[in-house]
Amino acid sequence: MRSCSLLPITLVLAVIAAPAFGQAPAEPPANALKAAKLAGLAGFVNVHCQTLRTDGDRFKSVVQAMGVDPADLERDTLLLQARSYLAVYEKDVPASCTRAEELFGRTGKVVPGVFVPR
Repeated sequence: MRSCSLLPITLVLAVIAAPAFGQAPAEPPANALKAAKLAGLAGFVNVHCQTLRTDGDRFKSVVQAMGVDPADLERDTLLLQARSYLAVYEKDVPASCTRAEELFGRTGKVVPGVFVPR
């Protein structure tokens, strides 16, 4: 009886799998990053802006229109992205609140109605 070595099979599997191990994690699509940025701003507004709050339904509809499931913003890479944006907004609270209202407030220049008066 001849014994079969697993070494050649192991080497072939290692070569096939090697590119996956050396690659960086895939970056989310551009729309997903924009949705994470908006999620970070929404979190920021809810905590730091005394005159604004996020309209949850409007926020979800905007994110869905971007092709992103709002639940995806609460996990993994997109959650980390949203938190990093929130930290950036916290560096200048008054300016970030003003900008949030200008861009996404009742008469926002980008998407109106995401943030509404408290």
